Amino acid sequence: MAEKRKLRWGKWISILVLLAAVGGGVAWYTHRDKDDGPDYKTAPATRGDITQVVTANGQLSPVKNVQVGSQISGIIKEIKVDFNSRVKEGEVIAQIDPSTYERSVEQADAELANAKAGLELAEVEAKRAEQLSKSQLIPASDADKARAEFSQAKAVVRLREASLNKAKVDLERSTIVAPIDGIVISRNVEPGQTVAASFSTPTLFLIANDLAKMQIEAMVSEADVGGVEDGQKVNFSVDAFPGRQFQGTVKQVRYNPSTNQNVVTYVTVVEVDNSDLKLRPGMTANASVVIGEKQNVLKIPSAALRFRPPPEAVVTGATNPPAMMRGGDTNKMVQLTGAGGTGAGSAASGDRPNREEMRRRFESMSPEEREAFRGRMRGGGGPGGMRPQNSDRPAIRTVYLMSDTNAASSGKGPVLKAVQIKTGISDSSSTEVLEGLNEGDVVVSGLNLPVTQTAMGPQQRPTSPFGGPFGGGGGFRGPR
Repeated sequence: MAEKRKLRWGKWISILVLLAAVGGGVAWYTHRDKDDGPDYKTAPATRGDITQVVTANGQLSPVKNVQVGSQISGIIKEIKVDFNSRVKEGEVIAQIDPSTYERSVEQADAELANAKAGLELAEVEAKRAEQLSKSQLIPASDADKARAEFSQAKAVVRLREASLNKAKVDLERSTIVAPIDGIVISRNVEPGQTVAASFSTPTLFLIANDLAKMQIEAMVSEADVGGVEDGQKVNFSVDAFPGRQFQGTVKQVRYNPSTNQNVVTYVTVVEVDNSDLKLRPGMTANASVVIGEKQNVLKIPSAALRFRPPPEAVVTGATNPPAMMRGGDTNKMVQLTGAGGTGAGSAASGDRPNREEMRRRFESMSPEEREAFRGRMRGGGGPGGMRPQNSDRPAIRTVYLMSDTNAASSGKGPVLKAVQIKTGISDSSSTEVLEGLNEGDVVVSGLNLPVTQTAMGPQQRPTSPFGGPFGGGGGFRGPR
């Protein structure tokens, strides 16, 4: 009996110890989350160079292309050039069988000789009729008829001469010559092939004038074309040379729009120096047009402009941007754009009004307030101070600094300080700061999420530091 009682007491003690451990772990986990607060990613404001670019794609092509065709029909008798052949202006590059056209010249020549003989006869008869008419030996009408036949014979001679010249031109066209100096890019015929030029001119060859000078016809979207101008520098790459950057210059921005699947683009012609002949016609170029470039400017990560504090964050300072017009209702505009709120930041917590609510608030504004709001949307760029990429006016944005205030007593982690700044140009990773920050200021660019939270999503958290029946398999998180 004593041994059984000891065993029972041992089981109960084990269960109590286990329950105490579970309770202590849960208490530690809950208390730890409350004390630590969010873990922020930070970055200092530094000085450096920023290059703002507009990206576009296009194909490389020679500056001058000439399609060499045939104006006559016939059988290709001989081809004297091939792909990549260098040719000179006037050089014979192909020959169409001239037999038919030689016979046409002979026939036209014979018809001309016959017409000249008829002209001589008509001239003699006209002179004889003129003499007989003066002697009143024939009626005047016969003399008039003889003169008319003489004039008609002269016209027939001129007609036969034109036919002979046409036959000679066709014979000359049986010899295909290069119209310019260049390189044969394409050859579309073979010896023995019949060329039919009845309805349209067939293309026999494509000759590029000079491959040392090429161009890119890049398609720039309507949202970016406002910042592209003649003379701007262009960097581009091609798939054939993935590790090499080529340079070019904007030559022309065409006004003619092109619409594809409701996307409007404009052709931007880029001059390219291809002295080493590495680039070839038809290659796809991934171009970056440099529309803004500054050296040694104050800059911060662009992610800091997109950061909004989580609901549990402690924030000091005004997060509302100033009114865009004097006398405008700042609160109305802030409410309409959803940029207001302090502490947690309404943009991050999903408090922005829906479209119907935005429309209702916009209609309640006065004309001056509506114009102020439109100006902010165009120049300041809408909710959160965004602005068009090519706007020349600085944008007012909100960033968050790590405050020096000690918030350990509040149990909510570090305190963030909202600061209004003016921004300039931006590249893919950094943005220029014109006003509002000093070099070395530490801005918040994001949140460091634990591995378990990253895998499950930012809104999910394990409810217990232990797996199994207590926490749904969340796993244990150690100290950060």
